[in-house]
Amino acid sequence: MLLNALVPVAAAPLDDEIGTLATDTSATAKDIAQLEQEVRQLIDTRISLFLTLGSQNGLDLDSVELFVNGRPAVSHLYTPNENGALKQGGMQKLFMGNLVNGTHELKAVITARAANDRFVRRESLHNFKKRPGELRLEMALEARAPDYEPHVSFVEFEQSPNAVIGWNSGTQSGTASKSHQQNLYEKAEVARASGDAESAGKILATMDEGYWSAVGYLNLSADYARNDLKPSRALVALRVALAMADKDADAQRRTALRSRILLRAGYLAYTSSDYEKAIGFLEKIPLDSYKTPQALYLHGLALAEQGNHRAAMQSWHRAKKYPLAYPGVAYAWIGMGRGYDLAGYLGQAGEAYLAANAAYEGERVTLRALSSQIEEQGAFKALVLDARSQSAGTAGSTVAGVGKTTLGSPKVEWFLADSRTLAQPRMAYLLTLMEQPAAQLAVDRVADLAQMAVDLQRNTHDLGVFITAIKEELAKPGSKAEHRPDNARKLLADSQRLRETSLAHLDTVVALRVRAEAVLDQIALDFVAAQDQKMVFALDKTEQQIAHLYEYLALQELDTGGAAR
Repeated sequence: MLLNALVPVAAAPLDDEIGTLATDTSATAKDIAQLEQEVRQLIDTRISLFLTLGSQNGLDLDSVELFVNGRPAVSHLYTPNENGALKQGGMQKLFMGNLVNGTHELKAVITARAANDRFVRRESLHNFKKRPGELRLEMALEARAPDYEPHVSFVEFEQSPNAVIGWNSGTQSGTASKSHQQNLYEKAEVARASGDAESAGKILATMDEGYWSAVGYLNLSADYARNDLKPSRALVALRVALAMADKDADAQRRTALRSRILLRAGYLAYTSSDYEKAIGFLEKIPLDSYKTPQALYLHGLALAEQGNHRAAMQSWHRAKKYPLAYPGVAYAWIGMGRGYDLAGYLGQAGEAYLAANAAYEGERVTLRALSSQIEEQGAFKALVLDARSQSAGTAGSTVAGVGKTTLGSPKVEWFLADSRTLAQPRMAYLLTLMEQPAAQLAVDRVADLAQMAVDLQRNTHDLGVFITAIKEELAKPGSKAEHRPDNARKLLADSQRLRETSLAHLDTVVALRVRAEAVLDQIALDFVAAQDQKMVFALDKTEQQIAHLYEYLALQELDTGGAAR
């Protein structure tokens, strides 16, 4: 607890330094963009790559990674909305960069789910020649029945492609500004944190229906539940939150938020002994939700309170199928033994408790291995990147950094978990860790620095291309540079200066990321230690139950023997 309390204090100076660096790199990026416009008047080094999906229902893309001449260029994770846009004929601008004239190699690594429910990973190489002027490439993916084997083809064209729908992959730096609704939400949170729930409620009442108002009412319900003797006000706030969440345009985020709200409502109803209402809330949570294991455990408790032990054990049995990292799963194992005990099956109760013991011991081994991996590789690699890689086959980091630090990774989106990823122990620990606000900030901090490094590496590469191209143009008889040599030399000097500045920024990013990862590592190690203590506590509970069970059986045997005599 003390270590967790010290984390925000330790991270505050780090956040200030990252903010200053972000301002400096943003200013440098603007100078580079202006320089690029001037260089293009002298020589065009641009290359653009667009992605299209040839078969409408053959593939659901999970990720695409691009390497140009062996160097990582793009790592993009796909949302359902993006997959839908591609299937409607959309064309994604996946990559835009700069290359010198000559022969180059492009490698694409694609992971996807085929229409026949197979997961596929394909690598494709394409050699091309960059000539003077902008080069545009189209990478077309196709997978047709019956085998739905992915096929990748590349086409070069001179004019910009036309498409029904098009968008950028978001590989450029910069973050979107906050919406008006988010600003109102944060204003309500300030009021709520100061203890003025009434003012927070008034602010939320002025907001539009959607995600931010739903989260606001969800948080407000926690204050009501903590301060009121009865849960009525908290449940009303949760019902309003459900109505607000239903208007969220993001389907995945809407589903995830509804699960959180329903779980909170089910718990409040259970603690107020309204078991029928609790069961009603909990049964509305989808089975592929992150909150499902905890919902199943609470569902079993509510059924047990009604005396329906068989149905309670069915819920706990389903919860046992999830990794022990999820809240409620460890207690579901204990619940199975208790259910058999209450139903009068003492032999099965003993077996259930012994099975729970074995599961807890095995989980402690897993946790010790995870702790060692965090110490060796860092939490960002051991938890964030490896969890995503295990669950979806997506490669994580791409560019070697310093020590255990790796530069270059996609921005993590925590709501991407589905029924497949929920069964992965590493993803289970990641999602549970990310329940902590401090962990969310720590991971975002590392991910932002990783993206900043990717942007700086791209800038230094492009500036290197400009330097080479300008030098070649200056040395070429009859070139544009020969007519305006002073301008060309100025562009060359500016390119060299900006490249040195970008390299200095990159060194700073590497140093800051080492510190940011140290903060994240400590949070993760504390989390793993807490999970291990939870297993120790669960082991103690099952051992107590086993001891009581054996004591009862022994007394019963004595009574039976005495009666026989």
